[in-house]
Order: sequence, then structure tokens, then C-alpha cells
Amino acid sequence: MENEVLRTVRGGYDKGAVISKLDSYNTLLLMIEQGALSDAAINAELAKIRASPIPKAKGGLILKGSGFSVEDTDKYIADLEKKISEKIML
Repeated sequence: MENEVLRTVRGGYDKGAVISKLDSYNTLLLMIEQGALSDAAINAELAKIRASPIPKAKGGLILKGSGFSVEDTDKYIADLEKKISEKIML
């Protein structure tokens, strides 16, 4: 599918962990836009999100499980980080 932001691949990042981390980033963005957090709270939450690991997808003994592409996920997270830094700088 051409419109996929995060491609599904063999191996890759665990889908649940990726979705959870992206949800945390998006929640933080919404809270920044609403002015609901102080700068210190934003930085603390951002540090917590960054520190949360994204494990690789698990599979059977021989085959790797399917997960989200590492390259796609890292790029998407970098874009979210850029959006957050732009919002903080305003």
C-alpha cells in the first residue's frame, strides 16, 4: 500500500510498543497546543517518552515476527520531535 506511513516488515519494531509511543507523543503535542503544561512538565514528559524503549517484534524460533519498519518509525518519531520543538520555541 503506497499511503502507509509505517510499513509492516519482518522483524522491525513491535507494533504495540510503537503505537503506544506515538500515542504518547501525540498526547504531549495536544497538551502543548492547549497550553496545559509548563516548560518543566513538557521537558519531563518528553524525556520520559524518549526513554521508553521500542523492542523488536517477536516471532517463532526461526521466523521473525512482523512489526513496523525501523526506518519508517524512526523517521516518523523524528518528525514528531521536530513538531514538538517548533511548538516549544513559539
